[in-house]
Amino acid sequence: MKRNLYIDTNIFLTFFHFSNEDLEELKKLVALINTGNIRLYLPEQTRNEFNRNREVKISDSLDKLRSSKLSNQFPMICHSYSEYEIMQKAIKQYENNKIKLLEKLQHDAENATLLADEVLNQLLDKAENIETTHEILNTAITRFNIGNPPGKDKSYGDAINWVSLIEYLPIDEDLYFISEDKDYYSKLNEKNFNDYLIKEWKSKKKSNLHYFKRLSEFFKKHYPDIEISSETEKEIIIRNLNEAYSFDGAKGAISRLRNFDSFSITQLNEITNAFSTNTQIYWIKNDYVVSNARREIIEANSDRIDSAIYSCYKDKFDI
Repeated sequence: MKRNLYIDTNIFLTFFHFSNEDLEELKKLVALINTGNIRLYLPEQTRNEFNRNREVKISDSLDKLRSSKLSNQFPMICHSYSEYEIMQKAIKQYENNKIKLLEKLQHDAENATLLADEVLNQLLDKAENIETTHEILNTAITRFNIGNPPGKDKSYGDAINWVSLIEYLPIDEDLYFISEDKDYYSKLNEKNFNDYLIKEWKSKKKSNLHYFKRLSEFFKKHYPDIEISSETEKEIIIRNLNEAYSFDGAKGAISRLRNFDSFSITQLNEITNAFSTNTQIYWIKNDYVVSNARREIIEANSDRIDSAIYSCYKDKFDI
């Protein structure tokens, strides 16, 4: 199942600030986009907001780090103990390391070489961009001026992002929306999305909108078992293969598997079992994509595959 995802600017910026979110979440997202599980939509307005506010957010983080201090005030009764000397040295070491850390962070921030920059740039490059057309801009300005959400403080940004999504996303496809911006909250319950916007989405897009305040909440609900490793993309594709419910879905997963050069024994067993048990694969066993994958992945590694699983495969494909 492919999910359409929108991530608001404030979520991207948390990775440069104090947050409980983890860059591993972004790496998971990159893997899920690469494997075709998620389509990330990026309005031009969101990209511009991110680029405008990146330095502001980093500067605030560095200022807070600079101003943080460990107390070196101890009552006189402590001075005769060895632990006091150890703690005084630790405090001095902390301050020296903080100076070095701030120098490195300043350098990397100015050169856009922070780890957060690397991962976010990789992610944003994979997003589906939505240009702010004159029509989108005029619609956003009009709705804001007549008092329709979202928007605040004479700023059209949220309205432009919302109209971009309304205009660009396909009808009959759900949207997974991640933001901490209060403009999208329900005024009755901050855990819920704005009721007016929910009704508008359902009316115009004939689908549902699923709301999360944090990226980690989205992953916890929909991808709780994904752990990042060098094998992550393979594991996701193999799961897609097992769960494919259409010929196109099966062929898409198989095509992605063919991009990899090697598989573990466990992976080969899972792939072979999927070919043998999923009707969306063995019903089109003579399809070009399916037959080539059978030869390249399964039959070329027949000596590594569990004999019972391979025997079932041979029966299914009349080998």
